[in-house]
Amino acid sequence: MSILNLVRLALATFFLTLGTLVSFGQCKNIDVEAKVIKKSTDTDGKQSIILDIKGLRANSFQVSLFAPDRNNILNAEQIEFNNLATGKYVIVIVGKREEDKYCPKSLNVTIN
Repeated sequence: MSILNLVRLALATFFLTLGTLVSFGQCKNIDVEAKVIKKSTDTDGKQSIILDIKGLRANSFQVSLFAPDRNNILNAEQIEFNNLATGKYVIVIVGKREEDKYCPKSLNVTIN
């Protein structure tokens, strides 16, 4: 392989990598916090997870909750999930509209 071909290959690889990094860097971060709350009226030990999406309208997102018992809630518009048993949960938040360009966000939440 000639030097010229190696330079072309290196440049092509560089620009391909740069384009990929720029496209990922252009999405907007979702600043969110998950809080585990035990409601005082619950006597069965079940708890709630409440999402606090900072500075953004909650109705701009779809939220999916993946539960340890596989009783998942997919593409919901809610930010509060009630009557949850102990275990590890995964919450995935995405923008409703692709043109809003929000980066997907995932949170791991444990209920003890």
